[in-house]
Amino acid sequence: MAKLTILLADNSMDKFYHGLVLAIGGKSLNWDVKFFVTSQAVILFTKEMKGKSKLKMGFFARLFISFQMKRMNIPDTSKLLMEAIKEGVEFYVDEAGLKLAGFSKSDLLDGIKLSDTISFLEEAKTSDVVVTL
Repeated sequence: MAKLTILLADNSMDKFYHGLVLAIGGKSLNWDVKFFVTSQAVILFTKEMKGKSKLKMGFFARLFISFQMKRMNIPDTSKLLMEAIKEGVEFYVDEAGLKLAGFSKSDLLDGIKLSDTISFLEEAKTSDVVVTL
């Protein structure tokens, strides 16, 4: 079975969205998909954020993007995240990054596991495809 490992280190909506689309696409091909999250992106996997990205743009730009996504029937990132979890994508949040962001394991969404740098490197070493965002 092919194996895809994704590393997300940015909380921008476009990178988060594309990472989720790649993960779901990999699962649709029956690949083993592992999604590692570090740095600023750890907050996207907390109950407080529930998969909602902090867009790095002004209020009106965010409003326009949200309107366009609804108009084009493109699911938002929180729905994609829940779909990816349901499809069996394994999500791992960097424990150090989580602590630096002021969160703990209990703040994580259900189904999200803690990891560290070694875990990511071991998975990347044995993966067929590694994507960093």
